[in-house]
Amino acid sequence: MELDTPPEPPDPDGSRIFTNEDAPRASSQTSRKRPVDTEKSASVTFKKKTVTESSQSVPSIQTVFTHPSFAEGPESYDKDDKGPFIVHVSREISDPSAGTSIRALKFGQFMHKNKFTNIVSDGVKNVGRNKISVEFSSAQAANTFIISPILPLTKYQAKIPTYNITRMGLVRGVPVDWSMEEFVESLELPAGCGAVLKARRLNRKSSNEGTIEWLPTQSVVVTFRGQMLPSKIFSFYTSLPVEPYKYPTIQCLNCCRFGHIKAQCRSKPRCYRCAQPHTGESCDVIKEKATCIYCSGSHFASDKECPEFTRQQNIKLAMSQDSVSYMEASLRFPPVHKSYAEIARELFPTPIYFPLPSNPPHHPSNSPQPNSFNSPRRSYREKIIRPARTRAPLAKGYDKYAHRSFTNSPSSSLPNGCALGSSLPDSPPSQSKMLEVLSEFLLSIVAPCSEIPLPPNVAHNLSQLFNILNNGPNNLTTMEQ
Repeated sequence: MELDTPPEPPDPDGSRIFTNEDAPRASSQTSRKRPVDTEKSASVTFKKKTVTESSQSVPSIQTVFTHPSFAEGPESYDKDDKGPFIVHVSREISDPSAGTSIRALKFGQFMHKNKFTNIVSDGVKNVGRNKISVEFSSAQAANTFIISPILPLTKYQAKIPTYNITRMGLVRGVPVDWSMEEFVESLELPAGCGAVLKARRLNRKSSNEGTIEWLPTQSVVVTFRGQMLPSKIFSFYTSLPVEPYKYPTIQCLNCCRFGHIKAQCRSKPRCYRCAQPHTGESCDVIKEKATCIYCSGSHFASDKECPEFTRQQNIKLAMSQDSVSYMEASLRFPPVHKSYAEIARELFPTPIYFPLPSNPPHHPSNSPQPNSFNSPRRSYREKIIRPARTRAPLAKGYDKYAHRSFTNSPSSSLPNGCALGSSLPDSPPSQSKMLEVLSEFLLSIVAPCSEIPLPPNVAHNLSQLFNILNNGPNNLTTMEQ
């Protein structure tokens, strides 16, 4: 197919398609019906439409077009590019699985010793095991750093990340019999849009009687140079809408990680069925008894319903919309993690009831009864009911009833705090009664000592006292009394 004779589009209303030479003559007949074969109409050259189905057309062999500059990688920033001006640096290694690591602090010291300037504060960061990200304050400083002769001498490689100066869009409706080179050469780009660096046709998977085939589709992924994604492009005077391209979510079935396939995996195998260190093809665990390696759920790690798969989709969407790296986009979404309580709740969805002991402890009527393990208002001690503690037998010489009678408080009809054992009198005793009681008390003390002479002062006081008791207290003053 030649580029100067593009395929004619289908005509849905059944009318004819005119050539460019007969366009003025055809414009005068647009409101008429289809003309008959007359002498006048015979001079007009008509061209019947040819409807070409995409499934019946012969697919083009070329499905990828790559510009030579894109194959080598973007060499420098353009004057119209906007920041941040980032350059990725890695060390030259012979074995990709060697695991060479570059530390950001050591590389920052290297740049300081070699007097590289215009570096943004906190601009040197680790973005991988063997990759350092350096952010410059200007495009000229970044371009100067890339072509520095010091980097090859120290076995460093520097390049600009493609997501920072390119944009990817999805174009639909491209015929399958077009080669990608023909499609790119036919494009007319709007003002401000960079050149097309790559065009790749998407294929769909088809299974026919056990045979898997990849059939070409009419969707093409186009990579534009620059930091602007056009809303539409033009091909043969026809506009084609451009959609933002969303990166696919790819998972490896060997290590269960995302971002690569099994044929490119360099990690140790991890089973997507039981999360053990072996391949999933050699495991016979069914889906009902599976264990996810990410969320510990009862499903395969490759299940599309897994929260980690949804997180990876959100990361890819952020990478496409904001043009950022995977590490930067992954920091926006926290990793999937489930607590022990959530895992136990999934494994045991019904409440667990513990058997009650033979002698359950007494609970007051106003206190909640421990009946469920999942009760939210009870402590751990209330959730788990322990059996009654058995006590050692008592000694033979111990009488618990006698001990209880000694230690119990004695019963009394008196109010609390009263130390008297008898009832209180209704009225206080008279003064004469008190003197009589006092005299009897003194005589009981002196009588046993009748054979021993009393001291003179004691005998004098006693004689006065007995004299008062005999004569009565009426003749005494208040002070004497």
